Amino acid sequence: MSKRHGDNSGGNTRDVNAGIRASLALKLRAQQHLSYAEIATQCGFASKGAAHNAVQRELSRSISTNVEEMRREELATLEYLEMTVLKRLRDEEYSKSMLFAVDRLLVIMERRAKLMGLDIPVDQAVFANQIVIREMPANYLTPPAEVPS
Repeated sequence: MSKRHGDNSGGNTRDVNAGIRASLALKLRAQQHLSYAEIATQCGFASKGAAHNAVQRELSRSISTNVEEMRREELATLEYLEMTVLKRLRDEEYSKSMLFAVDRLLVIMERRAKLMGLDIPVDQAVFANQIVIREMPANYLTPPAEVPS
């Protein structure tokens, strides 16, 4: 059987809208924090698993060039969550769920510490800002010779 132009029998190409759907799915997950079921419904995926696979595939394809920007966005999200939990913690109407709010607050704080690199073990932190010079060129610390005028 001859292959005609446009015939995709046995091919491995994606349909035209697959890239657009996957990109939208990634955007919905990253910016609006939607569940995979919600993403599947909005983007037209067959299941939440298909939406998950599309998001993961797009993440593996894309290379982030601005890690600091992503870190700032994540910190902003964590700060928003922290403020929401603190409001719940201070509200006497929710006194029965106070321990849950404290637990969530601790998880948020732990995530922030990991994101910012604050969880360095104590023995490493002591030496984190020290430089050990093991060898140095001869006369490295002697002042330069005066140049005759």
